[in-house]
Amino acid sequence: MSPVCPDVPTLPDVPNVPVSPGADPAREERLLRDWFSLVQQRNLLVRRQDELQLLAQERDLERRFELLSRELRGLLGTEEWQKPPAQRQREQLLLEELVALVNRRDRLVRDRHRRESSPARRPPTPAGRREEDEELRRSLELRRRRCGRRETCGIC
Repeated sequence: MSPVCPDVPTLPDVPNVPVSPGADPAREERLLRDWFSLVQQRNLLVRRQDELQLLAQERDLERRFELLSRELRGLLGTEEWQKPPAQRQREQLLLEELVALVNRRDRLVRDRHRRESSPARRPPTPAGRREEDEELRRSLELRRRRCGRRETCGIC
């Protein structure tokens, strides 16, 4: 499996040695610190992947919009009285598709704006952390379901 982000260092394999509570407090603290660091890195990667997916979806919608607009402009170049019924129907269908694309892109932009201005960008409160954890859990679960349909996955 290739790494999602080549800039993130990989961790060395750690032997699975059970740690009895209180046996080595320094080691326990180091392991906890490492664990919290890994959780934070994972959260950052998940957030970044979400941002990239939104940008890719927005770019795809813009590309599709451009293609449909070009086709519609070509159809609108014909005088109305010269158009067969099939061409009029095609124009109407293209207009409906364009409106749907604009609405979807608008939702994506609003969603991105909501995420960027959300309290999660500021230092979270305990309730905000739980909400963010729940959102990340849902996002990861969705990815796991999607990845179950494919042979490989870069994040799960």
